Amino acid sequence: MAQEMMQNNKEKKNKLPLRLNILFLVVFIAFSGLILRLGYLQIVKGEDYKNALNANQHQSARIESARGKIVDTNGVTLADNKAELAIVYIRNAGISAQESLKLAQKLSNYLTMDKKAIDRISTRDKREYYVLTKFKSLQKAYDQYLTKKEQTAYEKKQSAAYKLLLSRIPKSKLTGYSAKDVQIMAIQHEFNQASNLSPYIIKRGLNVDDQEYINVVDHLNDFNGSIQTANVSSREYIKEKPFYVGKMGQIPEDKINGYLAQGYSRNAEVGVSYLEEQYENYLRGVPMTLTYKTKKGLPVGNPTVTDGKRGDDLQLTIDIRLQKKLDQVLEQKILSARSMAGNGQNNSAYAVMMNPKTGAILAIGGKKYVNGKFQNVASDAITSQFEMGSAVKGATELVGFQHNAVPSQFHDMPINYRNSKKYFKSWEVSGLGTLTPETALQFSSNVFMAKIVSNMSGITLTPAGGKYIARTPFVTNPRFVKAINDLRNGYSQFGLGVRTGIDLPTEGTGYNGGMPNESGVIHQYAIGQFDTYTPLQMVQYISTIANDGKRIQPHLLDSVHEPGTDGSKLGKTVYQFEPQVLNTIGNNKHDLERVQHGLYLVTHGARGTGSVFYTQGQKYKVAAKTGTAQVNANDLSLYNETFVSYAPYDDPQVAIAVVVPKVRKGHQNQEIALEMYKYYDQLYHYTSKN
Repeated sequence: MAQEMMQNNKEKKNKLPLRLNILFLVVFIAFSGLILRLGYLQIVKGEDYKNALNANQHQSARIESARGKIVDTNGVTLADNKAELAIVYIRNAGISAQESLKLAQKLSNYLTMDKKAIDRISTRDKREYYVLTKFKSLQKAYDQYLTKKEQTAYEKKQSAAYKLLLSRIPKSKLTGYSAKDVQIMAIQHEFNQASNLSPYIIKRGLNVDDQEYINVVDHLNDFNGSIQTANVSSREYIKEKPFYVGKMGQIPEDKINGYLAQGYSRNAEVGVSYLEEQYENYLRGVPMTLTYKTKKGLPVGNPTVTDGKRGDDLQLTIDIRLQKKLDQVLEQKILSARSMAGNGQNNSAYAVMMNPKTGAILAIGGKKYVNGKFQNVASDAITSQFEMGSAVKGATELVGFQHNAVPSQFHDMPINYRNSKKYFKSWEVSGLGTLTPETALQFSSNVFMAKIVSNMSGITLTPAGGKYIARTPFVTNPRFVKAINDLRNGYSQFGLGVRTGIDLPTEGTGYNGGMPNESGVIHQYAIGQFDTYTPLQMVQYISTIANDGKRIQPHLLDSVHEPGTDGSKLGKTVYQFEPQVLNTIGNNKHDLERVQHGLYLVTHGARGTGSVFYTQGQKYKVAAKTGTAQVNANDLSLYNETFVSYAPYDDPQVAIAVVVPKVRKGHQNQEIALEMYKYYDQLYHYTSKN
């Protein structure tokens, strides 16, 4: 027995060191894990926690800096900034209505709000002012205007209770306010629009010599950081600003959340149209930052100010000299057209100028004569669509070449639709004789274009006594349907009926007429009297032909620059627009040269439809296509006059598209283009280089 006990004790002694070793190992592993965790927190995550701690100790607010300038291709300023000083309110989350009122009362001693600010005072503002000034506490107001039952019901809905309280204040209590009261209410109204720590401009347009600005500066410490002064600016534009520059405005309601997420204040002004909107990110710049120390989560004292940076400058492709000349010429030619008998319905004209090789827009014009005055409607040149008539025939021939549908020659004479009294013919009633693709463009043959689409769609044209008898398929015939789709898809290669890609928030795409309800209508389609297009699409179309089949994206932005140190010069280039080829049409060089030569004959061949250029404009080497689209089925003598062109023919530099709606006589379309080629040559001297 004793021997067994000794044996057991011996075994226990042998097991003790093993247990201790296991215990030490567990402790070692635990400490090792703790050390690794501390190392991870300090080394890997230390910066994150440091930033989080700083965030709890500091809060920041931002004030927008001046926007970048917008200048034309020669550096002429189109949009700039007028520097000014502003009084800014910075709201913190913990401020009560009573505290806000006290701030407004104090600020009213130094600042005078103008009539616009006073007009913004609402009935709610007056009721709130009444509650805050007539009752020692909010509870007393509740006791007077809400029953005990209502107070109990709204106990956990304070905002709803407050809204109900204000609605109970009778209008009879909202009269008899003094001028001082009105000033305080106007300031309080602005305070109420501010978001937490988002600077809100209370008054702008001040300068350092204004007494009220001086008074506010002298008493900034009285406001514990909630009132600040800031350098701000208002946008200034060139007189008769072109529409595409755009404008500034309050953030649209449907976009407010996106702008707030980017750090904008709720009352910030942003670009709300055209280039101001399109390039907001470049123009905005870097805001000034106000960093506050916080106590119990609320900002205290005056902030540390980090200066911002003015936005980048935009240089456009526009030549403002061409723009002003175009506006002037459009007005002159509208008046000229209206002076002719029968042209009383004409009151507008549109034109677009573009570099066909780069897509650089040089000028966009649109004028409308209303009640004896001209309105600038240049935006219609990119958003409104028109029947363009024969100006599209260059596209018709090139699409026809793609489908092997263009005859080498064809005799022009009227087309009669079988079992119908309807005729389709060219402007020369008896016909234009035998034509080639080139002379068909020169003389603007409707019948030649009809032959092309007839070959595509399965329409047969049988000669019969000085006319053709047309045998047409049903509009549901697969070959006919394919022809319509092939035409529409083919035209789109030139930018007709599709977006041009211009760098603006919006543009028109014309009107798609769908599938015709009569098969003979495809002949109208071939001469530009079915689908409709914008003047911008027309200048891209003719530029595609000028550029040997490459469709180039039109653009208004040339380059972006950092703010320059010399106010008269642009700073370092941060972005340069490079020409973008959107697509290349499906034609070979031979096809293109035939059409290009036909367009040249329009203005340089005897009896070509470009008669104004034939007699007055040979110097400018213009290739072109005229168009006269009938716009009223009950008045076939009323036309849209159109003209698409480029020059010089052998090395294109500029393309021009012109639309003059609703005229009966005259050649204002050609005259507008000729005046602009003359002026372009005066500026850039392209005829003297040849």
